[in-house]
Amino acid sequence: MMNYRLHTPEGVKDYLPEEYAIKKQTENRITGVFEERGYKAINTPTFEFIQVLDGMGGVGSERMYKLLDRDGSILALRSDFTPAIARIAATAYSAEDVPLRFSYIGSCFRYNASYQGKMREFTQAGIELIGDGGEKADTEVLTAAIDSLLAAGLKDFCIDIGDVNFLQGVLDDADISSEKKEKIRECIINKDYVEVGKAAEGTGAADILSDLPLLIGGIELLERLQATVGNEVSQKALSHLHKIYDALGEKQKYISFDFSVMGQMDYYTGLVFRGYARGTGFSIVDGGRYDRLVANFGADMPAVGFSVNVDHLMAAF
Repeated sequence: MMNYRLHTPEGVKDYLPEEYAIKKQTENRITGVFEERGYKAINTPTFEFIQVLDGMGGVGSERMYKLLDRDGSILALRSDFTPAIARIAATAYSAEDVPLRFSYIGSCFRYNASYQGKMREFTQAGIELIGDGGEKADTEVLTAAIDSLLAAGLKDFCIDIGDVNFLQGVLDDADISSEKKEKIRECIINKDYVEVGKAAEGTGAADILSDLPLLIGGIELLERLQATVGNEVSQKALSHLHKIYDALGEKQKYISFDFSVMGQMDYYTGLVFRGYARGTGFSIVDGGRYDRLVANFGADMPAVGFSVNVDHLMAAF
């Protein structure tokens, strides 16, 4: 019989002094990048009313740690900083205050049915740029993500960028039913490309959807798609990505394109990106544009941001 007094639950861990010192140093280097770029530190409650987090297109309620308050209210431990910061932007600021530049760092909690090394309590550090819907804002945030990883001491990494509107344009142009679109979308997120191909059979999107596993590469791939994809929505997304890539300059070497990306969070509306390092099986940075999220809290503000999973990052050293 297990002696629970001597063990921690799955997905949480103790940090002994040597490792904790490295962790704090890594966090300080990342937050130093945020501060240098004018992002002001903010904090949100460790637990919220579940309505702040659930139904916002982020982490599903089945992956949240929930608890019952004494007055009967259902609460949830923080699973993601972004919805709470969207709430703050909508309730504590006005249109005259934008753009808002916030940074944060703290613990998040997510249940993973299949543990497989994923932490259930992990440190998230990130920024949110709220009230700016332009291309320069997307480039600013993506550049900050790259600089954060470099400042932390990571050298061998790649950030895959895409735009959720690319595939949305392909699906809309093919005149596919909403039910089939949702099935295709779920299969894409789960990387189940066999099922994607089956679901797309007989539609106008069959060719490009069957090629999704191949739609990962450099600027040559983007330019090829610009020359072959006909619909206006996808073309606009490709043009937007091209402009961001051009603006990155010498940081282009860290960028790859992934046109199968639709984002793990449903709240993404445009640019979406994930960063990976050699030797890690999980993304170390996730981000993108989410122009409709703040409106859920009563204020219509475009926004873009990213978060670094500090625990995954440390595993890459």
